[in-house]
This record gives sequence, structure tokens and C-alpha cells, in this order.
Amino acid sequence: MSYEFCRIVTECDHADLVAPGIDSYLTKHLSGVLPPHDSQNVQRDFNRLVNGVRKGLGLKNAPTIDRVDLDQDYDAFFFVAWAPQSFVELSRIKNWRNRCKIAVAYLFELWSSTLERDRDYLRLLDQFDHVFLLHSASVAHLSRYTSAPCSFLPTGVDCLIATPYPSPPERVVDVYSIGNRAAEPHRQLVALAERRNFFYLYDSLSSSDSQVKDWREHRLLLANIIKRTRYFMGFNPAAVMSARSRMISGEQVLPSRLFEGAAGGAVILGSAPQCAEFEEWFDWPDAVIEVSPQTDDIAAVIDELDAQPERIARVRRTNAVRSLQRHDWVYRWEHILSTIGMETLQQLHDRKSRLSEVAAAAMSPLPA
Repeated sequence: MSYEFCRIVTECDHADLVAPGIDSYLTKHLSGVLPPHDSQNVQRDFNRLVNGVRKGLGLKNAPTIDRVDLDQDYDAFFFVAWAPQSFVELSRIKNWRNRCKIAVAYLFELWSSTLERDRDYLRLLDQFDHVFLLHSASVAHLSRYTSAPCSFLPTGVDCLIATPYPSPPERVVDVYSIGNRAAEPHRQLVALAERRNFFYLYDSLSSSDSQVKDWREHRLLLANIIKRTRYFMGFNPAAVMSARSRMISGEQVLPSRLFEGAAGGAVILGSAPQCAEFEEWFDWPDAVIEVSPQTDDIAAVIDELDAQPERIARVRRTNAVRSLQRHDWVYRWEHILSTIGMETLQQLHDRKSRLSEVAAAAMSPLPA
């Protein structure tokens, strides 16, 4: 997701994308005594061990990326961070604050329940002129930990890749479920796939730390599957038991899955988060068709919807069109530039024009 956003930023602006790799110091200094190994995985595991020890000693994580030297001046520095711990990596980017007039951060993973735990990392946000948060519920509380202005910015999608328009492919996947899932609907869907001609696609690996071989190929695969999916599972994270339930602690946030499912024109089955942001960003009928995580008959829900082809066609088209109009990453970058007082370039408006053209084609009358 973050890689996709950064790529679109470089397409819409005069930007240099800096994506440092992991500092493989084990291989650099100990290659002569180490047996053959996957150097990146070994380095990652070693970094986790080191940071686990540092945490026990009350220290912040150590930086892990290769050193980067900025050798020119920039109007803005845009740092995308998955978690507060990511900000320790700034120490490996030399001169980033001196070389850049404005510094902006976008922090994806921050929960109100973890603010106090992460307070030492959050103080690093003081170096920024503005911080955008993916989870709105944390915005009001974050001011206790940083002097930087903070605001909410929802996730986005590369809608030019994700959209099924202008030539919608056949929807050959009956139900697609990725990431955290509700146990009872999943069990029923597996049983349905066993007894019917029914294609249920879901995660079958237990790893929570899977690494993709190529992020661009991964995002393309995900988009191509969703635009060929009839029903896409999208439950409110606070309503589903998972390894992160204690951290989420019932907090209502907009999950990225809703944006991905809608952009692909799939019908989203699940539960909408109970927050104002959902009402603002998914303000159309059937954006999420409510299904309880404890439902006792998911097959009946699907059969009932299949019996309403006009409704389903409307939902698919509306989800895709509204995404083209509001949820492409270009709109998020435009909002960031507006917030920090910078002008947009023609490339940004060219992308918006392409999105509008596809949306207009999608809104042509449906075939009888």
C-alpha cells in the first residue's frame, strides 16, 4: 500500500523516491564465517533480537536501513511510516531536515491503546511540520505526545489499476477474503466450496510476516483478483477476534480492505466501522452489506443477493465509480499539498482527468 502511494506521488510530482534497503551488516562483516543463508531474512531476525533486547533495557529500537545522504535541497520531505518505531530510521537519512523546507509524515499504524507505550518514538514527530494519521481515533490523543499538527488522512488505491472499467472482466471468484477474517462465516464458506460449484478464495498460510517478491506485482495481482470477485469480505476490525484485538481495543477505524474491495467493484459483505469517517467516505447505499460475524447462514445471504441482479449491478458500479472519483491516491496527495501550502503540478491534474474519463465511461447505461 505504501509503495503504491509513493509510486503515484512520483508520477504526479517532481519527486525522488528513496527506498533504502536493510543494512546487511552481518553479511558485510561475518560472511567469511556464516554458512550459506538468506541474508535478508537472517538480518531481519537478528534485528528483531537486538531490538527485543533494547526494549527490555528501556531503549528505543536501533535503525536498520542503509545510510542515505541527501545531496540537494528539496521543497518538501515526505516520510511514510508503518509504525511509530519506523521514525528511528530517520537517523540514517543524513541532512533530511536541513535540506527540506517542509517535512511531512504519514503514519499508518497507531492505536490509542499504544500511545503511552510508544511515547518515546512519538516525540520524534516534533521534527515534522505536519503528521497525517491513517487512524482518525488517535488524532485527538496524539497532541499529548508531539507538538506537530496532526490530522486524519484515509488510505487510497491505485484506481486506474484496480477498477474493472472500462471493460469489466468476468467475475469468476465467488467470494474473496484476505487478512483478518470472522471465523464463523469463513467456516461456512469453506463448507460451501466443498459441496457446491463455488470458488472461495482465502488466505491459507498462517504467517503474519509474509514478504512479497515484488510489491508492484503483488498489488497488480490483488487488484486483478478483486475486479474478478463477486463478493468481498470486509469486517470491522474491532468486531473480529484476532491477534491484534487487544491492541485495537474496540477502536473504530476505516480499514484499507473497504477501499480495495470498492475500487475493484466487488460487493462488500461484512460490518461497517461505527465511526463518522465511514459515513463521510462511503456515503452511498450498500457500500457495505451488513453480515454479522456470527451469522449462521452466509449461504442464504449470498443466495438472497444473487436473486437481486439489478441491485448487485448497481452496487458494483457505484463502488467502482465512487472510488474513481474519491479514493485514488492522487486525491490524498492533493490534500497533503493543500495542507502544507504547495501548488499541484499538471501531472496530478492529468491523472485526475484520466480517472474522470473512466468514471464517465462506467456511468454509461447498463445493458438491459
